[in-house]
Amino acid sequence: MTMTKSMTRPDAIVPAAWASELPRILLVGDHFGYPGGVSHGVTTYFLEVLPALAEAGVELSACFLREPHPAADALREHGIVPTFLSVSRWDPTAALRIAAIARQSGSTVLHAAGMKGALMARMATRLVPARTLLHVHDLLYPGPLVGNLHRLFARRSDMAVCVSRAAIPVAADGYHVERDRVRVVHNGIRLQRFRNVSSDARRSVRQSLNIAETTHVLLVVGRMYPIKGHRTMLRMMPGIVERCPDAVLLLAGDGPEREPCEALAAELGLRDHVRFLGQRGDIPELLAASDIVALPSESEGFPISAIEALATGRPVVAFGVGGVPEVVVDGETGRVVPPADTVAFVNATVALMHDDDSRAAFGLHARRAAEEFTLDAHVQQLLNCYREVAATDGVEPLSSGTEGRRTRQWE
Repeated sequence: MTMTKSMTRPDAIVPAAWASELPRILLVGDHFGYPGGVSHGVTTYFLEVLPALAEAGVELSACFLREPHPAADALREHGIVPTFLSVSRWDPTAALRIAAIARQSGSTVLHAAGMKGALMARMATRLVPARTLLHVHDLLYPGPLVGNLHRLFARRSDMAVCVSRAAIPVAADGYHVERDRVRVVHNGIRLQRFRNVSSDARRSVRQSLNIAETTHVLLVVGRMYPIKGHRTMLRMMPGIVERCPDAVLLLAGDGPEREPCEALAAELGLRDHVRFLGQRGDIPELLAASDIVALPSESEGFPISAIEALATGRPVVAFGVGGVPEVVVDGETGRVVPPADTVAFVNATVALMHDDDSRAAFGLHARRAAEEFTLDAHVQQLLNCYREVAATDGVEPLSSGTEGRRTRQWE
């Protein structure tokens, strides 16, 4: 069996010794979602991927450092009963509890997601005979203190799975995983969920939002958090509206930026051109109702919203940050402009709004490109990584001479 092309070592062959056996996995995460039942990208990831892993034959347990989240109830339907530790930030006793869960469940690989989850999992593997697989979902580096703790508890047997090539330096320099132990596994989605949308979805969604069929609709999907660029998008809207007077921006998502963004929209006189939709469960239908998906993020490990746009045949306009160029191909499935170049972003958006033929052509390319980002492919690559890390000989720590780059910690 050969690892698929999105791995960093596409020529690597799965050894026969672990070609069929799957280790017992304990997923360790920072949290399942935000307080108050707010969901975000990681919530969606867990809800999609954990059941798919169980269906693939993985004996899986899951624990999360923070408080219970209502969305996790859906996992129980698949036989996955998550444990919520409800510990405070950086509580070292969490490592003891994780080790106890690993020992009780017989887990031999701790699949760790999140800065805190990864550190606690690494500490726990000093207490149980297990390997650590770190999953790097974003481009955020641990600060100096946490980075040094990661270096202290790092082992040569650790492996890192990165959601994009852009995240490789984070795994190597931030989490101190040796580069030959880093793999790239792009996220995937269930394409049919976005392709089986009712033919009436565009009309019905627009009607429910009081938007005319001929109106040019932009859609931004994602948690409203500073790094996602919602304020930047709003500040670009007057320039877009000036050249496309009927343009409407839909913001699907919620978070701490919503109130400031609502105030900014009012200040900019955008009352008739912006709709704050809050957290939605009908993203495929909203995509069908839109013309262009905007991705104004300042940083992106790997943008799920862009894959969803491709699957629906919607072109994307985005800043070329992080893993964005690994999803959106400029001039084929959308437009990718230089980071922070708001003039280029506005120009690209307006040009696409006025060019029906280009939007249609990009949409056709987008549907084909989405085939590379399926949930099945993602799961198969994870299975390869599980087998590989479980078969690693030795669990010795990294040498004290292994140096990492001192980096800023995003707030």
